[in-house]
Amino acid sequence: MTGTAGALAFLITRTTWNRIARQIARVKSPRYALALLAGLGYFWLVFARPGGTSRAAVASGFAPVMGSLAGIGLTVTVLVWWLGGGVTLALAFQPAEVQLLFPAPVTRRGLIAYRILRAQVLLLVSCVIWALLMRRWGVTIGAPLRFATAWALFSVMSLHRLATALVMVPPVLGGRRLLRWTGRMTAVAAILALVVGVGPELRRFGDLGFADGMRAVGAALTVPPASWALAPARLILAPLYATTPGAWALAFAAVAGVIVLHLGWLFAMDVEFEDVAATASAELAKRIAVFKSRRAGGVAIVRPGKVTRDWLPLEPVGLPAVAIVWKNTISLIRTGIVRTVMILAVILVVTSRLLSSTADGGGGAALALPFAALALVIFALGPRAVRNDLRQDLLNLASIKSYPLTGAAVVAAEMTSPTLVLTLLQLMMVVAGYFTMPASARTALGGGPTAALVVLTPVALLALNAMTIGIQNAAALIFPGWVRLGPDSGGIEAIGQTLLVTIGSMIALLLSLIAPALAGSVVFVLAKPALGVTAAAPAIAAGLVVLAAEIALLVSALGRVFARTDPTAIT
Repeated sequence: MTGTAGALAFLITRTTWNRIARQIARVKSPRYALALLAGLGYFWLVFARPGGTSRAAVASGFAPVMGSLAGIGLTVTVLVWWLGGGVTLALAFQPAEVQLLFPAPVTRRGLIAYRILRAQVLLLVSCVIWALLMRRWGVTIGAPLRFATAWALFSVMSLHRLATALVMVPPVLGGRRLLRWTGRMTAVAAILALVVGVGPELRRFGDLGFADGMRAVGAALTVPPASWALAPARLILAPLYATTPGAWALAFAAVAGVIVLHLGWLFAMDVEFEDVAATASAELAKRIAVFKSRRAGGVAIVRPGKVTRDWLPLEPVGLPAVAIVWKNTISLIRTGIVRTVMILAVILVVTSRLLSSTADGGGGAALALPFAALALVIFALGPRAVRNDLRQDLLNLASIKSYPLTGAAVVAAEMTSPTLVLTLLQLMMVVAGYFTMPASARTALGGGPTAALVVLTPVALLALNAMTIGIQNAAALIFPGWVRLGPDSGGIEAIGQTLLVTIGSMIALLLSLIAPALAGSVVFVLAKPALGVTAAAPAIAAGLVVLAAEIALLVSALGRVFARTDPTAIT
């Protein structure tokens, strides 16, 4: 077994080092080097700079609040594992590991130990990030203690998920059958305890208002019977509340004991899990492939016999450029943006209703703030998130050049879909925010300003989004080596690259708005003596005309660049 253990240790070590070596090799590229520096600078400014601990968080006791929320999240997660299933993916290995390790002379306990140790490599990276996050949340213990706390928390959850998966491996017989029954009954009891404890406060939430209602719910979670359901989560989160090294040591010792119990539980079960693990490994690989395909706008993999609705049928005849718009829109729908927007809409409505409970008279202008905030976020970050344009299609430049279209027509068609999608989302937020405000606030605007807003707002949003999307496509077309083509990815360098591109795009957008702002100012000064404040409407219209002319010039210039671009230059 010593030789087997050494081989498994070598495999983990070499795999980890190869991954690090690949990341280091990427830094040789100036693009990744600058992006990595920007990403590290961002993390240092936000999380690691001296004096970065949020004093307001400490003063307001934000750490216990976050601890309560985390306790609820952990409890719900464990309840889903026991009642809803879906934990077999915890047994998944890499496809190469299934091919090499399962037929090898390695015991089942050896495979479990390898699975645990391999997961520790990823946990350690997550612990560094969460140690920094906890500092910003007002957790006052030192950095090494925060790191150890995060490691203990993630280790307990990882081990419990793995143990739950082993319990659920069919056929469930003997002691595992008793464990499954006990776990499910305990989960049902925990749900009942939460409902009985928090239910009365939730019914009074509307009468109490948002702030008092949240305090009442928080108080109900600290007393029986709700506190019984949260007791395990509070135990493993207890090191977060420690204010001295001694108190932390006692709390951490309890969590370490839980980890030891889980290890004993895992190695005590001798379960024939190879078939389930192989199936889970194939399922995980399929899910990763589908996720990458959807991020790239590829064809979604559907289950056999599943009928999909043709939301946007394409006519067999018409303008060729429409086919590009249709293709890009379909690829965006496959990324799941419709579902995401629906979830955001529900969250915003709930947030607005909660804010309404704190306003005098049951409403106020603050009700529109969540919708306005999301509209601004879509404007600032949407062009980076919605990438169904040249940033996606330049990798297929040879095919696109075969289309019977001019370069300007291709560029305009590529820009159309993301521009329309972002504009539609922003208009939804604007309309929802407008009708969420009380009738008195809408009446105060007056008929004239309201009519001007109805006419100019869609046009203004369309023009601004077209310019921002045009800037993003210009960067991809002119500097393809500095812009990530295809699906976006994660990592510190990706965050840094996003930061650099966002700052550069904002600077370019501000420069592009100088001429429209000057034109609008001139019209406003000339029309104000005759129209008064309402001169703002023709001034905005004049600025939009100039901005539209700039967009047309940008499309024309990018069309010429597109026509001259060699497909072999795009990598």
